[in-house]
Formats: sequence, structure tokens, C-alpha cells
Amino acid sequence: MSSELNQIASWSLRWRIVLSGVLCLVAAIAAAKPFDANVDLQTEQRYQLALEAQAARDYRTMLEQLRQAATEGHPEAQEMLGMVLLTGPTLYGAAVKADRCEARTWMLRAAGQGSETARVQLAFLNRLRSAPSGKIACG
Repeated sequence: MSSELNQIASWSLRWRIVLSGVLCLVAAIAAAKPFDANVDLQTEQRYQLALEAQAARDYRTMLEQLRQAATEGHPEAQEMLGMVLLTGPTLYGAAVKADRCEARTWMLRAAGQGSETARVQLAFLNRLRSAPSGKIACG
């Protein structure tokens, strides 16, 4: 009889331990924040997502990720965003509107971080910046 009581007590203790562990796990999961793809991404990850979106021809996502990475100071994203905005629908269809002035802004930022490609593109853009008399091409 004594061994049966010891065995019952042993099983009871094991079940309490397992139940405690499960409750702790459930509490941890409940307290965790839901995953938000934009929260924990590093700038380099955003740039890589932009490249993947470009390869998948998802140009809206590419543009969104490039803008975020460029805004966060990623020089390659700034350079690429400038190129994307320069070429616009010619390469990327209706998802990307060409904007030479914004392209120039991003190229200036990339050049300021040492991008030689951006410097060359700025020289090209400066030759294209002719506006009708009395109007400023880029504010």
C-alpha cells in the first residue's frame, strides 16, 4: 500500500510540473507581441527585401522597402532608389512614377556617403535639368 501511495504521489508531482510548464508557456505566448514585419527589420534586411521584390517583379514592394532603407541611411538603397526614380515606368511599369527631382535628392545623399555611381548619375542629372524659362527644375 505504501508503494502505491508513493507511486500516486510521484505521478501527481510530475503532472503538476508539466502543468506548470504548460501554463508558463501559454502565459509567455499570450504576453508576446504579434509579429509585425516592419518593426524588427534592420536597414540591410529592408534593402535585401527590396532586391528580392525587384527579382519577383513586385515593384510596389520594392519601392516601399527601398524608401524605408534609404530614409534610414542605407547608401546602396539611396543609390538604387535614385536610379529607380530616374528610370520609372520605362523599367518598372506603372508601379513606379519617374521623378528626376526626387532621384536627384537620393543621389545626393548616396554621393554624400561616398557612392561614385551616384556622383556620375548626378553629373548626368545636372545635364538633364533644363526647365522652361522662369521655372525651377527641382526646388
